[in-house]
Amino acid sequence: MREHNGGATVSTRGSTMNTPCTTSPIRLLLGAALLSVCAATVAWGQGKIDSKLMLRYGGVLAPDCSNYMLPQLKYLGDSLVVQDGGKAVLTGRNVRAVPTYFGATPPPEFETALTSEVAGGEALVFVLYRNASGVFAAVEGGPKVMAALPAAFKGKRVRHCDPNRNMLPGMAPPVQIGPSDLLKDAKFKRPYVQALGPLAKEPWLMELDGPAQPVEKVRVAGTEYQLVSVCKNHDCYDNSMVLLYAAASQTVYGKVFQRGRSTLVGAPPPPVAAELERLWKATYRSGR
Repeated sequence: MREHNGGATVSTRGSTMNTPCTTSPIRLLLGAALLSVCAATVAWGQGKIDSKLMLRYGGVLAPDCSNYMLPQLKYLGDSLVVQDGGKAVLTGRNVRAVPTYFGATPPPEFETALTSEVAGGEALVFVLYRNASGVFAAVEGGPKVMAALPAAFKGKRVRHCDPNRNMLPGMAPPVQIGPSDLLKDAKFKRPYVQALGPLAKEPWLMELDGPAQPVEKVRVAGTEYQLVSVCKNHDCYDNSMVLLYAAASQTVYGKVFQRGRSTLVGAPPPPVAAELERLWKATYRSGR
């Protein structure tokens, strides 16, 4: 389905706007300045997450939000990720918001730019726009970054996958469901605990109160699931989990990673097990 908004054609399924990016004469100067500032503040920027920016822009932007194996952009708070085929092809660290990216004359609909650095020091930038159809991003960066960029992002804007973040300012605040919220639903908790088996003795798995992304809908092997990703407080790298919950059948499949050991829970069929592995790597090892 396509909608027409102010003369521009927007694809609501593909979430892609064939809108050329507006350039600014001062862009190169700004880019050089931004790289020098980032280099001087690596220690400060490492791991810093702006909660207000995450609330407004965090999550996934994609041409087709129903299939995570297709190209995606991810703003994860402390990193910008370009993903294709379920794997990260570019990961930028030291994320900073630069609302003056275009100087004194920004293009229409521009809100801010999220700048970052990939390995080697080149810039990876998500330029964010907003209109009546939602939040869109265009990707810019250094020569190697642009060469590695999937074709789906070259010269195009892609739309945010979260309908809450696509709402116009002034509307009701975003309502998100976190992993711990699912535990309040007996229809989820019962099959979840059963799937965990002996792992149910682990407090962090029973509380799901660690660092997590909002629960989102994905389609895997022809079935719609809620995707849950969560890790252990203060020990995220060595203790993490991704989970697929099919509410219609009350089925839970997951991968739990603890101190170097991976465990599949819920006896997922091979195609789902493969998807869980890719989801886990994309979420917790995307920069490696």
